[in-house]
Amino acid sequence: MLTYKRGPGKNPADYKFAEIFAFYKETYKDAALPRDVVRKLYSKLFPAIVKLMIFENLDYRMPVRMGYLRVKKKAVAPSIDSSGNLDTRGLSVDYKKTKRLWQKLYPDKTAEEIKAIEGKPIVRELNEHSNGYRLVFFWDKTTSNLSNQNAYYVKLTRTNCQTLSHGAKYNNLNFCC
Repeated sequence: MLTYKRGPGKNPADYKFAEIFAFYKETYKDAALPRDVVRKLYSKLFPAIVKLMIFENLDYRMPVRMGYLRVKKKAVAPSIDSSGNLDTRGLSVDYKKTKRLWQKLYPDKTAEEIKAIEGKPIVRELNEHSNGYRLVFFWDKTTSNLSNQNAYYVKLTRTNCQTLSHGAKYNNLNFCC
C-alpha cells in the first residue's frame, strides 16, 4: 500500500494563542479573564462563526473595519489553451482517486519509485456534486481601511476548509456569486 505523509505547512501562523493571550492580558490588565477561560471561549466561538458562514450564509464583519469574510462560489472548469490542449490547471487534484489509479497502474512499485516516474496520470476533481462550482472562503476588502491591503490574506485552518467541503457535498449548499 502506498503511504504518503503531509509535509510542513506552507503558511505557518504568525501569531498563535500564546501571543494573542499575552496581548489581551497586557491590554486588559485587571479585567482579563483566565487563560483557560479564554481558550474555551475561542474554541467555541470561532467554529460557531465558521458554521454560521457556511450553513446560514453569514457575512462575518471583522472588527476594526477590516472587511467581511464570506463563503463564495467559484466556477471551475477545464479550458482549452491556444494549442488546442485541455488545460486542467484550475482543477484540484483528487488525491484519493489518483492514489488508487497509481496502485492499479504500478502494482509492483513502492511509493518512492512511483514518485520518480515522470508524466504519471493525475485524476482531477470536476466538482460534479456542485454543478462545476467550488466554494471558497473570501475576504471582501472593499469596506476595509487597511493600508497595503494586497499584502494581506486570510487562510482558514484545515478543519474549517473540511467543514466547508463537507457542507458543500452533503448539505446541498446554494451560494450566489
